[in-house]
Amino acid sequence: MCTKLVIVDCDNTFGVPGRPVDDGQTLLYLMGRSDIRILGITTTFGNGNADTVYDATCWLVAHSVQPEIPVYKGSCQDQNKPSEASKFLSKSAATYPGKVQILAIGSMRNLYQAQSDDHSFFSNLAGISIMGGYRYPLPYKGWNKIPEVNFSHDPEATLSVLSASCPVTIFDAHICFQAPFGLKELHRLYPIDRSQFHIIQDYLLSNIDSLYEPVDYLWDLLPAVYLSYPELFHSNHVHLASTVEDFKTGTLKISNTVGPEINVPDHITDIDLFYNVLYEAWEKAPLVMNRDAGTGLAKERV
Repeated sequence: MCTKLVIVDCDNTFGVPGRPVDDGQTLLYLMGRSDIRILGITTTFGNGNADTVYDATCWLVAHSVQPEIPVYKGSCQDQNKPSEASKFLSKSAATYPGKVQILAIGSMRNLYQAQSDDHSFFSNLAGISIMGGYRYPLPYKGWNKIPEVNFSHDPEATLSVLSASCPVTIFDAHICFQAPFGLKELHRLYPIDRSQFHIIQDYLLSNIDSLYEPVDYLWDLLPAVYLSYPELFHSNHVHLASTVEDFKTGTLKISNTVGPEINVPDHITDIDLFYNVLYEAWEKAPLVMNRDAGTGLAKERV
């Protein structure tokens, strides 16, 4: 099996009370994959600010089966300058030209800065797999009124990254609705990783709506699974038609003829296999909560 070199660029808030857990689920999944080598994790703002995301990611890695994975902090949202994250990205791509896959599951600032630091950054990559964007209003609990996070936090950076010269694959919110994660899916996790189970359970219950059962979606897991199993997703090669103005609301516009070519998969081809792949990897990489690696879960900075 060929080992893929992957850098995860994320806005992880796994373990921060009330904040999304899918980035953390994604990191644990990748750690359980024998065909994935995580070169490093770069953190960016999105689900939380730069400090919150960095602290939460350091905590998760320290309590994981791969505590040696380096974590690099990106710049704050109001900064636009080289960071430890962007420097690591550009250096890694130059060191392994044509071999590094970027899993981009937060705002696009770090990748944009890496390209600004080294204009060959995008061309040095094997590809970028991204979660983000809406193509039309979301048919769920009025979410169409809530701004999209990953693309809208930095519209200029988003346009630059989605126009990259390397292959770009985008998993928008609509395909992610095909992969729910509620109590049914959570209970299957209990015998595999009880620590992860309890953190996700707390998150689901903290967001319960009296009219709906607690459920979230495996947003960031889709582009992560794609790295090993592209055949689990129906390819949809189109052209990017969005402008910076569109990305201010996270709107992903596509064309059949004009613009940079991108792949926007439109459905999961085997949902049962998709879930089985996840649980198999999670079983191999549970949280290690008895390790002396900090004083507790990450807390929100104010």
